[in-house]
Amino acid sequence: MIAENDHDYIIRIIQFLDRQFAIRFFISSRDFDILYRWWEKRIPTRVINGALGRVVERRLAQGKPIVSFSVFSREVRLAYQSFLNLNVGHERNELRDEHGEIKAFLKQFPQALEFLKADFTHLAAEYIRTGAVDSGPLYEKLLDRFQDDDELNAKCAWFLNHLAPDLRRPEIEKKYRLNYLLHKFAVPSFG
Repeated sequence: MIAENDHDYIIRIIQFLDRQFAIRFFISSRDFDILYRWWEKRIPTRVINGALGRVVERRLAQGKPIVSFSVFSREVRLAYQSFLNLNVGHERNELRDEHGEIKAFLKQFPQALEFLKADFTHLAAEYIRTGAVDSGPLYEKLLDRFQDDDELNAKCAWFLNHLAPDLRRPEIEKKYRLNYLLHKFAVPSFG
């Protein structure tokens, strides 16, 4: 069975292609399996996004369409191998502020999310203090507020229509909606 965070990872990759390159195609069960294998290997999304960008650039230059995630498999595999080789013996930078992204988000808080500012401030303080929080209730409020958003509803309808029928489940739709909003407002990760 697929866990909830699996869907999040998979949907972020699909949304990256849409946002960065306006590439949209029917997501078959085979495509979903490719994406799920990348998740199982824990390939960082920045590695995948770089590989996707290189493939898109090459295929556009050659005039070839992109209609499946299978065209990315080789490049993702090579990029992941390079990533693993580069990170052998890599030291962590302990001087980096591990909560810098959260603090920056709170300083530049999006006007459209003003109704959740107190919730985000409380969540951030708890996360910085304990290192673990339950962002679920806050995310539910976010989803409720934007349930009638025309842009989000149109994007979500398109996404669901381009999924294989057996993948069109409420939990995938919910994850798509949440990821769309988190990206749109540059909400940092709380865990």
